[in-house]
Amino acid sequence: MRNNIFYFTLTVNYIAMKPTHIITVFKVLTTIGFYFLLFITAAFFVFSLINIASNQSFNTPTLKNNNYKVISFSDNKGTTEVKYSDNKQLRYQLLQNEYYVQINPSSPFGYYTMLLTFVYLLLGIFTLRTFRKILKEIQLEAPFTGKIVRLLKYVAAVFIIADFIKVINYIIFNQYLHQQMPTLGFKLQSEIGSGFIIGAITWIIVAIYQRGVELQTENNLTV
Repeated sequence: MRNNIFYFTLTVNYIAMKPTHIITVFKVLTTIGFYFLLFITAAFFVFSLINIASNQSFNTPTLKNNNYKVISFSDNKGTTEVKYSDNKQLRYQLLQNEYYVQINPSSPFGYYTMLLTFVYLLLGIFTLRTFRKILKEIQLEAPFTGKIVRLLKYVAAVFIIADFIKVINYIIFNQYLHQQMPTLGFKLQSEIGSGFIIGAITWIIVAIYQRGVELQTENNLTV
């Protein structure tokens, strides 16, 4: 009987400590990600400056780096016929109007793509830095604080801004493609909308968390 009580007490203590362990793990992972992305951003910045100073053009015969996937809406090849697997549980089709384009890194638009990449890296650094602050502020005894609400608003804003930049870049990039290759009707393939959705969900969490702050404040005043 005493052994059962002992193991039960250990289990309860483990469950009680589990959220703390989870927060600690997230703190470590976020810190590693933050400094790794900081290193990547610094390296990208240095290599970009070297590339601008050396005024290099296309230096490889193949499109290995800095590629952008586009679709041609004027390509006559279109698509191939649909093919099926042996058991008819899968089918596939080759798209022949997809291309990879590479921008000359020493051209004005090449500088633009470098700047855009640098901006995205900075947004990533800011997001991870904000998450680090949130994890440092979390206290299981009093989890609802106004500072965390403010930091969550920053995170939501970053996701929305990142997607807004994607929309602007999609328009600019397609205009550039049309100027360079008007007959092929190139359009940049870009995933737009996930940032808006994540930002909106984060704003909902902010609203719920804000209510938690109000209830916690009322409870403290009552006590």
